[in-house]
Amino acid sequence: MSQVEQQNYNTLKTFNNVEIREYPPAIYASVTTEANNNSQFSILAGYIFGGNENNQKIAMTAPVHMHQNNLEKSSTMSFVMPSEYNMDELSKPNDERIEITKSVTKRYAAISYTGYNNSEKFNKYKSELKNKLNEENILIVGNPIYLGYDPPYKFWNRKNEVLIEIN
Repeated sequence: MSQVEQQNYNTLKTFNNVEIREYPPAIYASVTTEANNNSQFSILAGYIFGGNENNQKIAMTAPVHMHQNNLEKSSTMSFVMPSEYNMDELSKPNDERIEITKSVTKRYAAISYTGYNNSEKFNKYKSELKNKLNEENILIVGNPIYLGYDPPYKFWNRKNEVLIEIN
């Protein structure tokens, strides 16, 4: 299996299996759909495999970001673009549902877990992370984000994380 670029961050502090991280700016290709459905991955994969104005092929990176937009009853999946690209070097997606954005530097708390992800596991670790942040009087400013690092065909040593923006 070939290695994929992983999103860069700096670990600022670690306590009780929680990492406080600072993520530098990154470029994301994102798609938002109603509920959580498998078409999001296909839509984004289509973009990086050449479904864009210049038939540009873009390498897959890890992790894939997924989060629920509670008020709108929708979910968003985002691929991190390889660090070698600037905004103006990425070809415009053919699919108008894909949005290309650049983030700003932000701080997050993260907790990791293994195996295949499901809503029960995600909710368990999300609650654990929120409780540990509360105990440390760390202010949460964002909604939980699921980070998936592995392709679906990988069976062993799978890596998952819950990420929450903090102040």
